[in-house]
Amino acid sequence: MQVSTRSDARPRSGVRGDRIFISYRRADSGGWARSLHDHLEDRLGTGRSFRDVAMEAGVDFHDHVESLLDRCDVLLAVIGRRWASITDPDGRRRLDDPDDLVRREIARALERPDVQVIPVLVDGAKMPAEHELPPDLVPLSRRHAVELTDARWEYDVESLTQRLRDLIGEKPRGPWWKAWPVRAGLVVVVVAGVALLLWTALGSHGQQAPPTKAATLSHPTVENLRFGQYLDRKGLSRQPYPAAQLARRGAFVMFDYRIQGYKSKSLPVEWQLIDADTGDQLGHARDTFITPGAQTDQANWDFWVPVPRGAARHLYVQLQLFENQGKFPIGRLQTKTFSPAD
Repeated sequence: MQVSTRSDARPRSGVRGDRIFISYRRADSGGWARSLHDHLEDRLGTGRSFRDVAMEAGVDFHDHVESLLDRCDVLLAVIGRRWASITDPDGRRRLDDPDDLVRREIARALERPDVQVIPVLVDGAKMPAEHELPPDLVPLSRRHAVELTDARWEYDVESLTQRLRDLIGEKPRGPWWKAWPVRAGLVVVVVAGVALLLWTALGSHGQQAPPTKAATLSHPTVENLRFGQYLDRKGLSRQPYPAAQLARRGAFVMFDYRIQGYKSKSLPVEWQLIDADTGDQLGHARDTFITPGAQTDQANWDFWVPVPRGAARHLYVQLQLFENQGKFPIGRLQTKTFSPAD
């Protein structure tokens, strides 16, 4: 199945490198992809690279792939030893399925002249031959691949990073004290310090100092609950939902919070379901909000996390509470490890 090419695609010479998308199969190279992402974050800056996550229920598959590629300029196709041979529960090779997410990601990137596709071989993998690939992935076999190995990890990742810097027109970082963001940051710190002193002085003369904006999340608990049981627990109607959805397994997460400085502001809560054995992210969402009713507000909060079929036996949920603009986390929390109910 082919995906039409967008008419507004940018020419390859205009690769911006704003985002680097890491495509991979969790069962094949999840740990490698996670480590690569972490290293690129350290070397290129936070937010420059990202990995795919499990699709939420109801998301249009085609729109999902389109949106991923619309936000990236470089796609790193991480290929392990089992990348081309992994099968679905019925024994069919996943790569032969036109709707396989990894296949669609790479095929869509190969179609677009504005996306640079780089195969990344890990765990001793070899580049797949043309006859091992479906027709829409054949061009991948002709792309020059890079190899990441355990023995030369730092060297290999730095070489890849340099290649990415060349693509995005970014020069290697110099000494930290010479970087203009650092110099600007020092100026901001000094100005903020002076402002704080002035506010403190005003406060001592009867004026109100600015509120301290902070959040503390504590006492996390997690309980296995089917979606229907969750609705019952919350006193919500089961009527709009089909039986299959009501039977879906999940985790009911609860925690306490204390928030200062955000009265009447909607603060997004983002959760991530993590495989405790591999560190892979199995799902995530940012679809709930805490709205403090007072300048200093404390209460408890809960939400339900769907657990996908076939998930590992050791999972945990980590969450972040963001300020009202949704850009910076102001509180973090992680549950204990739990085993999903059968």
